[in-house]
Amino acid sequence: MEKKDIILAAALRLFVENGFHGTATARIAQEANVATGTLFNYFRTKEELIVALYCTILKEMDDFILERLESHSISKESFRSLFVSTLSWSLENRDHYRYLQQFDHSPYFKVVEETIAGQEEYPLFVLIKNGIDIVLIKQLPVSFIYSLFTAQINGLHYYIISNDLREDKELELISEAFEMLWKMIED
Repeated sequence: MEKKDIILAAALRLFVENGFHGTATARIAQEANVATGTLFNYFRTKEELIVALYCTILKEMDDFILERLESHSISKESFRSLFVSTLSWSLENRDHYRYLQQFDHSPYFKVVEETIAGQEEYPLFVLIKNGIDIVLIKQLPVSFIYSLFTAQINGLHYYIISNDLREDKELELISEAFEMLWKMIED
């Protein structure tokens, strides 16, 4: 593992555990077993490190989702596949998911908000836009439908990790949650 990756892994652990303001760069360097100057060779500021970690995790999540999409068509099944893949990733990568949530609700999100919203490479944004274009889903702002989609995943994620569910009950709940979401967005 390269030093940059070691620094990012240490930062992830510490940011999730202590928050952004409760984590000093010197502590991250110590946890990564590198000099503080080495950390700043890779990331000029703490903010740059926080944003770089967010972008790295977002890319990992998108790659995971794209590899598991069962359908590349614009259909209810492609939305279901994306929903299930996103939820699976969140459950398999809990610290990463917590970091994304932490970042999304922090002032740092403003740094990347326009960049993310303006890019068409994010699977869910693309699918929503295309679904609206072909009138598969309601003619509403992409960002609004995106918010509904992610809120459903967030709520379901936290419910699943807070309850000891049998696998069959978990799968049933995931299916029901998707159907509820679909009823809200289908045209």
